Amino acid sequence: MLEIDGSYGEGGGQIVRTAVAMSIVNDISIRIDNIRANRPNPGLSHQHLMALRAASEMCGGKLKGAGKGATEVTFVPGKVYGGSYRFDIGTAGSITLLLQALIPAALHADNSVKIQVRGGTDVKWSPPYDYFENVFLEHLRRMGLNISSKLIKRGHYPKGGGKVSLTIEPGTPAPIENSGDVECISGRAFVTSLPDHISRRMRKAVLKEFVDTDIKIELASYRSASPGTGITLWTGGNRLIGVGKLGEKGIPAEAVGKEVADYMRRVIDSGSQLDRWSADQLIPYIAMYEGNGEIKVEKLTGHLETNLWLVNRFCSDKIKIEKRENGLYMIY
Repeated sequence: MLEIDGSYGEGGGQIVRTAVAMSIVNDISIRIDNIRANRPNPGLSHQHLMALRAASEMCGGKLKGAGKGATEVTFVPGKVYGGSYRFDIGTAGSITLLLQALIPAALHADNSVKIQVRGGTDVKWSPPYDYFENVFLEHLRRMGLNISSKLIKRGHYPKGGGKVSLTIEPGTPAPIENSGDVECISGRAFVTSLPDHISRRMRKAVLKEFVDTDIKIELASYRSASPGTGITLWTGGNRLIGVGKLGEKGIPAEAVGKEVADYMRRVIDSGSQLDRWSADQLIPYIAMYEGNGEIKVEKLTGHLETNLWLVNRFCSDKIKIEKRENGLYMIY
């Protein structure tokens, strides 16, 4: 049984989600202790429990000690079977984070897996749905995986109520290749149960920063139990990078738009092949590839460092970060 220190590095729920996913993929039993030990509210929250229980249901695994506030849990994985699964987080807990724990397992099923999740599609401290669909999942598709996603309804804090469906075919990731020119920029600015002028102002701020670029940003308006707004940008061409940002009360829409535009400009100009979020989210899939390679990453974040440490526990230090004169590279 592999012992995992849940307080290592960033020390958040990411350790729980990645650990249970890698446990299923590698058929290794795990014990996680010191879960979120350095956080204001240590132990498992409702969202972390949902990830553990959903993963356990998909593979017929055995969970011990999984209760709210628990700081130690044991998980013994089983075999993943294809079929349909439905999970209701019950709050505005992040749908995209829950799916991150389930996709690696679904790739090892004996048949296609269909998952429908109810919760929050666009919530703070997690990938917005538009980033999840157009950047993260698109990377996986470019790695040869057959995954489709559908947004059924937006859901925001505090009431949630969003819904997403996902279909995953079994498969093994191919090498990640993400180099070349950026041909254009696409995006989506949205509002749910808020005035449409907010999304128009976010889009206008972005367009102002990219006057010489082929750029198209879609405007979308939805209804939901709780209001929300946000904007996501992603590049077209051989190099896929992206950024998503949710609006916040008291922050002008123009400031939100300019922030994502400035970020996108910096990463494009740096020559990075992966933005900071894709870099840490793709590590489990890079670890599944049996060959070798390298890819330039934007920045060594706490999440990236933590996920590297954790995934390397399962695959004998396969992945490392190397600093060179022209930037940081992930070597695998």
